[in-house]
Amino acid sequence: MRIVALALSLLLLSGCTNMRRLERGKPIRSESAGAILRKHQATIAKPEWAAMKFQVDADLNGDASAFKVNARMRRDSAIWLSITPALGVEAARIILTEDSVQLFSKVPGNKFGYTGDYSSFDSLLGTELSFDMAQRILTGEGINLFDEDSKYVSKVDGREHLLISKYKRRVRRLVGVKDKEINPGDTLTVGASQDVQDRVISRSDDEDLLVKRYWFDGLGYQLTQTRFDDLYNARSVEIAHGSFEPEAGGWIPHRTRLTISSPLGLYEIQIEILRARYDKAYPMPFVIPDDVERRSEF
Repeated sequence: MRIVALALSLLLLSGCTNMRRLERGKPIRSESAGAILRKHQATIAKPEWAAMKFQVDADLNGDASAFKVNARMRRDSAIWLSITPALGVEAARIILTEDSVQLFSKVPGNKFGYTGDYSSFDSLLGTELSFDMAQRILTGEGINLFDEDSKYVSKVDGREHLLISKYKRRVRRLVGVKDKEINPGDTLTVGASQDVQDRVISRSDDEDLLVKRYWFDGLGYQLTQTRFDDLYNARSVEIAHGSFEPEAGGWIPHRTRLTISSPLGLYEIQIEILRARYDKAYPMPFVIPDDVERRSEF
């Protein structure tokens, strides 16, 4: 308990110091990557159970739609989703686990069932999706933030802290800039010749050529934005969080925007939590009727 109290005291002290600096028109005080991560950890909510209702607005490569989602989550186990469009009739039900996806489409004229892995999301979203990623996006946790091999450069970006992953020399050969020289708003693009690109990519895997950036509120240390520049697949992913509420022992973002830019197109999904309850077990009913067509993709 003393350790927890000390951590909270340090967090409050840092927030007050930066508040005074902002009031004077000065940038927040720079801190080490380790200090920022420790203070951020105190903001993370990890409810065992959650039930949420979302408003979702999506534009998937020019195909726009809006719908509501009732979601039930058991941490590190399952995510249950019931999707309802404007007419108020359930259109689909989905259940995600660590290694499987099940979907039952109830749309008249397009009823079908799917049981498989996450690969069907690849073309739908323009990027890979996993259970861990979906869970972290919905609860505002950083994806790959605490990877054992990740080391970061710490910078100040206005009223926010920015952590940039340190990367290998081969990444610098592609983008022409050192990790310490990246400005907060820079879009990383491959500027090397085609011969250099081919040579570097042939000797690398996708993790070698991934540059990660994380922004944290300078007062509360909540994760406000994540950006992945995937040089291997010429793809960028941005996740922005806002409207944080103190819930489930931490801070939950009530607004999240996911933007994916890739050779396949531009994809944007905005999620707003309309209501939420935590730490109560909820049923996750899911059945695909025997007489419904089964498909290998959706």
